[in-house]
Amino acid sequence: MSMSPSGTGASMFRGRIVVVLGACLLLLGCAPAERTGAGRTPAGKAPDWLNRTYTVTCDGIVPDGFRATVVDGGARVGADSSRPPHYEHYDVRVTGTAGGDVDGDGAPDAVVLLECAPAPSNFSVQEAQVFSSTGRRLGVLPSARTLEGDAPLPPVYDPAGLSVEHGDIVAAMRAYGPGDSHATGPSVPLTVRWRFDGHGFVRTSS
Repeated sequence: MSMSPSGTGASMFRGRIVVVLGACLLLLGCAPAERTGAGRTPAGKAPDWLNRTYTVTCDGIVPDGFRATVVDGGARVGADSSRPPHYEHYDVRVTGTAGGDVDGDGAPDAVVLLECAPAPSNFSVQEAQVFSSTGRRLGVLPSARTLEGDAPLPPVYDPAGLSVEHGDIVAAMRAYGPGDSHATGPSVPLTVRWRFDGHGFVRTSS
């Protein structure tokens, strides 16, 4: 039995409705992912600082920075040894974290202490990065080199002595004294406090 023209038109109309509804559902399904945004942590999910991609400068050794995707707290990132600073790779490790409200919005932020070891070399440097509760990076603490003074080498963070107190980032460190060397390590206790001023981190005395 042949189908009447009116039946054919109704079938095509219903087909168009199905296509339009399918497209709408597809767009709605994509919307949450777009709103989340790159580098942000989805709502309700705590950031995993041991499994994350960081942009590090190795405390200024690579001024433009490079991306290090740490897995279980560590990463090895290859480098072009034919170009300055002529290292073959960088070993990056998460050595400490601390949580607390740094930016004053009432939500818990995070301080992540990274250790970067260029290879081949016999040294490593530290870089402390600060992230908001959404996972957005607020900034990097001033290099330990700014605290060096007349010492032969900059002070070293104690990963276990990193905390957030009343909005201040408190860092327990050890500085190099007159009798200290790279071989012996620093021996002078030092505590430094940093506060976020909305743009960067400034040292405080309280």
